[in-house]
Amino acid sequence: MMRIGLLAAACVMAWGGPAFAWGPTGHRYIGELAVRALPADLPAFLRTPEAATQVGLLAREPDISRNAGQPHDWDSDPGHFVDLSDDGTILGGPRLSALPKSRRDYDTALRAAGSNQYAAGFLPYTIIDGWQQLVKDFALLRADIAGEKFARDARQRAHFAQYRAVRQILVLRDLGVWAHYVGDGSQPLHVTVHYNGWGDFPNPDGFVGGPGLHAQFEDAFIDAHVGEADVAAAMTPYHADGAPIDARVARYLAETASHMRRVYLLQKEGALDAGSPAARAFATARVAAGASMLRDLVIDAWHAAADATLGYKVKATVRDIEAGRASADVMDQ
Repeated sequence: MMRIGLLAAACVMAWGGPAFAWGPTGHRYIGELAVRALPADLPAFLRTPEAATQVGLLAREPDISRNAGQPHDWDSDPGHFVDLSDDGTILGGPRLSALPKSRRDYDTALRAAGSNQYAAGFLPYTIIDGWQQLVKDFALLRADIAGEKFARDARQRAHFAQYRAVRQILVLRDLGVWAHYVGDGSQPLHVTVHYNGWGDFPNPDGFVGGPGLHAQFEDAFIDAHVGEADVAAAMTPYHADGAPIDARVARYLAETASHMRRVYLLQKEGALDAGSPAARAFATARVAAGASMLRDLVIDAWHAAADATLGYKVKATVRDIEAGRASADVMDQ
């Protein structure tokens, strides 16, 4: 049975429901707090309390939409995780630091190692794809705003205003749903083969082997012991990172993976059951890491959108459209 089936079955036995990474509470924290922390140079509509609430709620959608049927579930569920082996490879295939550019090539590399993208998970690609979509959304939004500004007449201004309103809806939707996967990336049990108990692997430290830990840590523990204000206080300052998105995502997931053993140690010590201060601080820091990363990636997507090229037959950069050197009509040509 593949990882998805094992995870779902284990969580049903342990908790009576499907696995929700960070649970609804943690995902809401990540989406909402990231939007609250956006700076003033991002669009005003995105910095309202209403937008923060909406993104926080939308961040739960990829879990809520599970069990929709096939092929939906088998094509969507592997986007929530990536199974890193103890040797640092993804099930004997590529490493995070050397991911193929496309999921097609990723799957080819995994099949050569006796696995595939559905068994190994493709969380890195889900995060990268979502960021690229947000850059495109922002680019189109910025062009529509410029179109309103430089409109020749009231009719053209109304045309761009209508498109801008729709684009704002799409930005909130795309950002909110994508926030879920960025949040998944800060949960150590979403980036390991030991995702729900140590499993059938050498276990010299005597970590819990059977199922139950996944839901205990990300759902029950967060609900009982992690507060929204504590997560907000634990968020790190914005860090401008000029590295390509694939390198940033690889580093992010590798850093998360480095905390995997800590989850097992806390469980072994009884700290998760007791809700010890150390366990609360650790879980708070991991949720805050997801919120901080989401905020940083949204800010950088807005900045990257300035250099995006729009149009088909006629092309122009967003920077030129905003400066009035090119027409926003390029999107219709």
